[in-house]
Amino acid sequence: MCVTHCDRRASIFVVDELEPFESLFWVWLMVGTCVCGLFQSLYFPCRHALATCATASIESEPYMHLVYMQEVVFKVYEAEFSPILNEKLWME
Repeated sequence: MCVTHCDRRASIFVVDELEPFESLFWVWLMVGTCVCGLFQSLYFPCRHALATCATASIESEPYMHLVYMQEVVFKVYEAEFSPILNEKLWME
């Protein structure tokens, strides 16, 4: 994988992926999108966005949704969970 075009001002990058077959992927970091569709679907940088960040020496963390942050995950488990007492409501 190789970043072939870099417009840091516009935050647009082109990533050339050579395997399994040659393809070009456009990444718009500021918008959080990539033509592969994963960046905008998962709200997490896809491999093309991560390659872009690594090549341009840009931190990838600001492009991750808060739900992926460790502090947010820990807050979910701060509250006590009550068990489901009625066995009929248990999943099989």
